[in-house]
Amino acid sequence: MVSLQGRALFAIMKLLYFRLLPPHLDIATLRKGSQQPLAEPMPRDIRWETGNVAGIPGEWITPPNAETTPVLLYLHGGGYVIKTPHVHRVMVGRLARAAGMRAFMVDYRLAPEHPFPAALHDAAASYRGLLTQGVAPSQIVVVGDSAGGGLTAALLLHLRDSGEPFPAAAGIISGLLDCTFSDPAATEYAQRDPFLRLADVKMMAMHYAGAENPAHPLLSPVFADLHGLPPLLIYAGEHECLYPDAVRIAAQAEAAGVDVTLRVWAGMLHAFPIFAGFVPEGRQALTEMGAFLRRHVH
Repeated sequence: MVSLQGRALFAIMKLLYFRLLPPHLDIATLRKGSQQPLAEPMPRDIRWETGNVAGIPGEWITPPNAETTPVLLYLHGGGYVIKTPHVHRVMVGRLARAAGMRAFMVDYRLAPEHPFPAALHDAAASYRGLLTQGVAPSQIVVVGDSAGGGLTAALLLHLRDSGEPFPAAAGIISGLLDCTFSDPAATEYAQRDPFLRLADVKMMAMHYAGAENPAHPLLSPVFADLHGLPPLLIYAGEHECLYPDAVRIAAQAEAAGVDVTLRVWAGMLHAFPIFAGFVPEGRQALTEMGAFLRRHVH
């Protein structure tokens, strides 16, 4: 049963994104909006500071219960064109606390200034940098939401094809996994989505793809051979236009022999764990994913 707060969030987002926003947004407008402060501050017991791994900038986020060795490598969403560190910082802090490990949120380069494969190269460099620092692959987990979810899948594929060691496990939250948007179900679910507008997502994905074919498997992992990937936990909201992508890639991963779990959250919208301070489903999702990550590094 969907919580009262979840139903309220759905109604608020539908009003804001479908009634008050103009029908088309450009990148400048999106970036300006992404800098609006979040009402919810970082929990007092979680520390964060800017830093870098192998020269790739980002933020280190450390909860009080973090063990010394394990690291959560986090790839934020934003359609590959924007970043909202004040929003993601809080969610990643909660996830890091649930997992009992410190997190590094990668500040990867953004499109259109830096199209594919710039973001993937930065994610891979960050992962390799952790290895260089002496963190074992079995002590690293990777999680991403939205575009960061697609980037998480692309990173795993890139590591496999390069013959490099995998992280212990990975999580994908509302992943952007098909930059072709060729599945008719995406259009159907877009009518239900109160938060993510399909036209906006297509525009952002186009800028990231640049001159590359959007069906490239590192842009659209739903077209990739998924054999050999590490354990995956995939989240999707019942009411989001990217829900069909999650179903497709989970089925394909299972058919390829991957240890994969798909968790569809009733009544939830895109990247709902971001709203964990408001909706109990978001808090529950982060708690469950934290337990999944912790289990695999141990």
